[in-house]
Amino acid sequence: MRVNTETDNFGPNGKNNPGGSGPDRSRRFDFLLKALDRTPISVFYQTQDLIFRWAENLPDGIAEEQVLGRLDGDFLPPLAAQRLVDAKLSAIETGVPQRFEVPITLEEEVRWFDTWIDPDINESNGVQGVFTTMLEVTEQKRHEVQLRNLLREVSHRSKNLLAIILSLATQTARNSTSIGGFIGDFSGRLQAIARAQDLVTDRDWQGASLNDLVIKQVALFRSEVPVAVRISGRDRVISPSAAIYVGLAIHELAAHASRTGAWRSGPIAISIGEAANDDSSETVILEWKAKAAAQNASFNGLSKRFLESVVPIAVDGTGSIYDGGNDISYRLSIGSAHIG
Repeated sequence: MRVNTETDNFGPNGKNNPGGSGPDRSRRFDFLLKALDRTPISVFYQTQDLIFRWAENLPDGIAEEQVLGRLDGDFLPPLAAQRLVDAKLSAIETGVPQRFEVPITLEEEVRWFDTWIDPDINESNGVQGVFTTMLEVTEQKRHEVQLRNLLREVSHRSKNLLAIILSLATQTARNSTSIGGFIGDFSGRLQAIARAQDLVTDRDWQGASLNDLVIKQVALFRSEVPVAVRISGRDRVISPSAAIYVGLAIHELAAHASRTGAWRSGPIAISIGEAANDDSSETVILEWKAKAAAQNASFNGLSKRFLESVVPIAVDGTGSIYDGGNDISYRLSIGSAHIG
């Protein structure tokens, strides 16, 4: 959209460019314009009175007829126009180039432009106008915002995770009778949290599937005995915070199965179901059924507290253990707020 070709011979600082002439120069100039069209770069020229004389590769949302022969305030929002005008007047007055970022609302969308204002200095060292180069960086700005939000989320979740680990260490220590027992129990629970966290990270912090949680937690015990688990029902994705606690619950169940010989008594059955709530929301039900080989198959105090209190509260649900001699079952409901 070239107009007013009297400025075509300007090089840097408005002086003639000796780099070519005639057809060769024209071909190069045409190629430069074609290359400019492939970029998010716009170039403008204004005289001392800040009237736009020509413009190349206008941003989407600005038409040529809105610009040529007009002022910044005629087609730009007031705040953006004032920011640009102040910088251009400063460049004209001082002869010093200006650079800054400016947000401009175009077609009801805020877009960002990295902006250069260069004075057009004539052979007498007087400023006869300004060149403005604007590089749209809207996508880069959006990525920066997403990255900042992600870092805040990571920081928030890391603090929560550290709080969970600290509480876990404290409760495990209170219920341990020896240093070796504490190390074994705490290490297993820490690994359970780490594995759940890996699943959450693999899904870009969007949660974890119940099937994956079961498989990951049960894998911790494969080195001890062959592990037989049957999972039925539709797999569901739960929230990141719920994944940590549900992973811990599955670990407690798997550790109990290891202690009581349930792995050798036949496959453990795990089912995933749903239940409708009065408000039309949905609750996910996770059930674990095992047959213990040991006669005393009761859960210890801390495991029982985790399964019936700590985990259910964290997932806005309920948890109950059924201990019928050798038959052990656990039922955990997960609130709708934690279901993906």
